[in-house]
Amino acid sequence: MYLHIGHDTMLEIQNIIAIINKNLMDHSPELRQMISRYRSEGILEGDLKDAKSLIVTKDRVILSSISAATLHKRANRSGSQGGAGSVWYTEM
Repeated sequence: MYLHIGHDTMLEIQNIIAIINKNLMDHSPELRQMISRYRSEGILEGDLKDAKSLIVTKDRVILSSISAATLHKRANRSGSQGGAGSVWYTEM
């Protein structure tokens, strides 16, 4: 199954490793450093100004303008319709 993450982008649910909330991005120096490293390596997609969540997949990292809670609901809705399983996330 696929998950729509905004800006005409769809991801296969089984390729998603993590969905990280914007609050964690704002308050974690380690995560900000990781985002900077991904940007310099050219694997970060999206605009940090509009980001509400960070999605880590097997081969790229994507900033999404859709909240982690909404992505979580969409992923689990897709998963219940024959997808690869549940996607988990946590609020900070």
